[in-house]
Amino acid sequence: MTPVSGGTDVKTDDNLQFVPKPIDAVGIRAGDGSNIRIAFGIIQRTTALRAYNTYGNGRDWMEKLSTAYVVALSTRSADTLLMQVIQDDLVANSQNSCSRCKEASIGLSLIRERLFPTLKSLREHANRLVHHLDDPKNKGVSGLNIEGVFSYCHHLFQDNADALFGIIPSPQGKFHYVKCKKCRETSNP
Repeated sequence: MTPVSGGTDVKTDDNLQFVPKPIDAVGIRAGDGSNIRIAFGIIQRTTALRAYNTYGNGRDWMEKLSTAYVVALSTRSADTLLMQVIQDDLVANSQNSCSRCKEASIGLSLIRERLFPTLKSLREHANRLVHHLDDPKNKGVSGLNIEGVFSYCHHLFQDNADALFGIIPSPQGKFHYVKCKKCRETSNP
């Protein structure tokens, strides 16, 4: 056990003892002719992967935890950016003008849930870690799935590498127009 300020012990559990799977997907690809294509969220990707690849070199549990926090934040940021790009594309192809109707019909969490269900479930590990560490009242990390944070990063940047270049699963039939309460009331006097 490693003591922390305030006399509380933090058990350096097995949840920090793992080796992240390698990510070999690239963030830049050849384009047409002499052009190149850059993945969405390249800054977030670079930050996440730099931390991801240095995790095993952490000298102690605190350094590993700090690295996991950077992976969680930057992966969530890239994930959100990708969902916003997809949402903007879906909005351009709809007649939805009300922002509340847009959120109910094609909100970011709905896009993630319907097009990337595994990404949605893995994101919860990153959310738990970030919220846990952001609250100074929380002690210990044994209840957190740190490896799940790294699986989330791997799933976004390796398994969904094509989506970051704009090749997304077909949204056909997965999203339906939903009116918000205010729009329902104005259309049904």
